[in-house]
This record gives sequence, structure tokens and C-alpha cells, in this order.
Amino acid sequence: MSFAAACFLLTITLQSVTAQEQPKSIGGKEHDDNVLGVRIGMDVPTALEAVFRNANRQPGQEKPDAKRNEGEGKKDVRVLYKDLKVGSLQIVFANGQWVKEILLTYAGPIPIDNLRLPYSSDINQAIGGERYDDRYTVGYLDTNKLEKFWWRDEHTAQGYRVRIGFISGKMTVGGSQGITTITRKVITVTPGDEAKFLKATSGG
Repeated sequence: MSFAAACFLLTITLQSVTAQEQPKSIGGKEHDDNVLGVRIGMDVPTALEAVFRNANRQPGQEKPDAKRNEGEGKKDVRVLYKDLKVGSLQIVFANGQWVKEILLTYAGPIPIDNLRLPYSSDINQAIGGERYDDRYTVGYLDTNKLEKFWWRDEHTAQGYRVRIGFISGKMTVGGSQGITTITRKVITVTPGDEAKFLKATSGG
């Protein structure tokens, strides 16, 4: 089914979304492996329905606000939802069929402390008396070290891993302590597992 046909189908009939239980984090539901119920590996109708329902979209707003083709051969489809209550949401469908990336830019920055994310991977933080979500590796997005990145990888029953990550606001003062808020949440197929993901979603 083409992406356009899937969008059209959604305007005709909405399917049910089955919620999956998530391990709880001391940092709250933001640590779940989904955004508005959208998870890696979902097909187009199910993902669009999840946004429609969970973002409280109105009749006539079943489709995303924008979309474009990208990637090798322009086979992937990136869609954008603007001005949602939670922020702006981008979803990338591999070959226009299966969710392989979810990017949420929050409507407003979230303090790192609210998510119980450690400021660094320093072992002294882990034993310093504060409770942090210890599943995350802490690094930077690039060599400029202006944006910090927290990530963890979760195994799936289909054989590939899913990466859940948080990206900080840009650093404005020297040192890691200058980064105190999260501006984006990203969920992707873990780098290196793309072939496993495509094999699993294609039924191979």
C-alpha cells in the first residue's frame, strides 16, 4: 500500500491502537519507547492513527501537515506535524511503509533533572546520593560538543535494537554544567541494525 493510499484509508476508518506496557522510569513516561503512541516498526495507518488520537487532532486533520521523500532513491517518507500540544513531531517511514525514526521537538525545554538524566557518565554522580536513570550513555552529537546526547538501546523481539535518546539545548557556557535542559527526543533504529530492521519489516 502506498503512503498516499494509507493516508486516505485513515480518513475513512480509524483502526485501534494496542498499547504496550513499558518499564517505568523514575524520570516518567518521557522515557517510553514511543511518542504519542508511535513506535519504531509501525505501519503508516497505525502510526498516523496514533497521532490523530493521542494528539487530539480534529476531523479533517488525519493527514500530517507536511511530507517529503528522502533517502536513497527518495524511497523514505518524512512527515511533519506542526504545533501539537507536545511540540512538533517528525516521523520517517522506511520505504514509505514502516516507522524507522521519530523526532519530537518539545514545545518547551524540559529540565534534565525532571527526566532524572545524569549530567555526565562520571561514576561519582552515580554514587553521589542523587537517583538517576542509569540506563543511558552520555555523549555529544558532534565534535563541537555544543549539544549533549543521552541514549539507550532496547532489544526487540524482531531481532533489531531501538535507540531512545534525548538531545540537550545548545550549550551557552563552558563545560557540561552549562547544559541543563532537553529540547528534543529521538527514537530510531540503532545504527548498525538497519538491515535487520528492513528484513524484519519486509517479512524476510
